Amino acid sequence: MLSSASNQRKRATISCDGGLLPDEMIVEVLLQLPVKSITRFRVVCRSWAALFSTDEFCRLYMATPKAPPPKLLFVSPTATSHSTEVYSCCPSGPKDELLFTLDSACGNSMQLVMPATCHGLSLLLDDAAPAYYICNAATRAVTRLPPFRSVNWHTSTGLGFDVRTRKYKVVRLIRGTRHDNERVRCELYTHGGGDADLWRPPTGGIPFGLCRFAAAAVANVATYNLPPVFANGSLYWLVPPCLFSKVPRAAVISFSLAEETFSSVGPPPFWTSEMYQPPLFQASLGPPPPFCPGTLGEHLVQMDNQLCLVRDLRNNRNGGCILEIWKVPDCTSCAWSLNHRINLLGRVARDLRQPQVVRVIGSTGNGNGRSRKKIIIATSQHRLFDKFLKKVHTYDLRSQALETILSITETHTSLQTMTPSSRFCLFEESLAPVHKTD
Repeated sequence: MLSSASNQRKRATISCDGGLLPDEMIVEVLLQLPVKSITRFRVVCRSWAALFSTDEFCRLYMATPKAPPPKLLFVSPTATSHSTEVYSCCPSGPKDELLFTLDSACGNSMQLVMPATCHGLSLLLDDAAPAYYICNAATRAVTRLPPFRSVNWHTSTGLGFDVRTRKYKVVRLIRGTRHDNERVRCELYTHGGGDADLWRPPTGGIPFGLCRFAAAAVANVATYNLPPVFANGSLYWLVPPCLFSKVPRAAVISFSLAEETFSSVGPPPFWTSEMYQPPLFQASLGPPPPFCPGTLGEHLVQMDNQLCLVRDLRNNRNGGCILEIWKVPDCTSCAWSLNHRINLLGRVARDLRQPQVVRVIGSTGNGNGRSRKKIIIATSQHRLFDKFLKKVHTYDLRSQALETILSITETHTSLQTMTPSSRFCLFEESLAPVHKTD
């Protein structure tokens, strides 16, 4: 095992007839190229094709800093409605780019599960089948995951990366009906794990003390389509506070992909006793009612590989119209701190003030030099019956400028809530492999 990325680059050997540059210099150049160019260069010579397929080069490529323009991945039904087209969108590009088509996948029921890719891999769900897919939009590789048990229960699924085994894992939280002996359980699938393509229970189950929080998190997902987010090696689910009669000790439950164990994150400082009323129901009786405080107005997001909580104060009783982004760098200490505040009554257009749903799905840039920090915000506006107008914007923290980079009208024929599932996510280019499943 090599000790550092620099040592790996020095030891990487690649030869090509007529090459005059040192091998390590050629590797440095190749690591700066987009995935599309890497794919084309596989035909240059056999040694290059072999190099690009190694785990070592993929890790180096993932660790090399790049500053690509923000991209979106989104799915759309085809004219036949029996297949799904997957597109990418770039603000600086001339038009949307069709990446590939999924046959035998119902377009109206296809959704992108998480708001951002995990090291370049996306998790898709065909809710009609039902079936999960993993895809790398940069390499156009896609595979359907093995089938799972009955779907007559509320579930929430996320994709994460295990830094120990260098494997991707899909994790499902499953909440049974009131007549089931198992109220809430977990199962996971290791992508390319080398063993049988099966869903299995994790090494550590859900601790008894966290079961009601896990059940509440799944109920929250079922009503408001709030998927888990992946950050710092763990998947995180938001716990709705209105399911409890007092401030819960857990605002977020987490699952470590490496340890395969559950833990919790304490509440932010603005969760106070004044916001609570006697509970209308318990987590075991069903999902929260529409517009339950602390659910529609709050959601999780990963920014700069840190867990963040977005607080939507557009309908605040004190007259504010603000989006707050709180972060917790150390989940063990629960030290929530206010990171950004976006005043929607200032220079921001009504695109963020009117929609029923406003979700922060990530960020681009680091705020240093030319790489200006921009927040990526998605909105959903219910228009008529099953029609929804969806937009994606970039918000420049320095200039407070709002730019719309995508606007589409969607039809949801099987809509169960007023918060439809997402059909787009942030797109990160990588060479992460997609393994075929049995």
